[in-house]
Amino acid sequence: MYCYCHSGKEFENCCQPFIEGTAKPQTAEELMRSRYSAYVIVAVEYILSSTYPSTRRFYNSEDIEQWAKSSLWEKLEIISTSEGLPKDKKGIVEFKAYYTDADGNPQIHHEKSNFRKELGKWFFVDGNVF
Repeated sequence: MYCYCHSGKEFENCCQPFIEGTAKPQTAEELMRSRYSAYVIVAVEYILSSTYPSTRRFYNSEDIEQWAKSSLWEKLEIISTSEGLPKDKKGIVEFKAYYTDADGNPQIHHEKSNFRKELGKWFFVDGNVF
């Protein structure tokens, strides 16, 4: 089965190891892709644990679960990346997540997300939604 993040790789060789905790994303983009896949499969704990600790308090597991379950996730499109490579400490990923909402309306979540790496682990910090 191809990965939900539309990388062209198999799920088991792409986002699944990150979500299950058997591997760590090496880039901000890999983390972004795995977080999208986590929304698709409603892996709320991964979404929260991959959020930077100081900003995690702004996110609610019930809200994340509700949005993830009530949406039909269709496609992730990476628009651009800045830094976020294995040797970097920060990165930015701009993306569009295409989905159908609970009312059956097509939606596009367009965001430029900020990522930070600490102690060898990438975290989502925050994002600007367009």
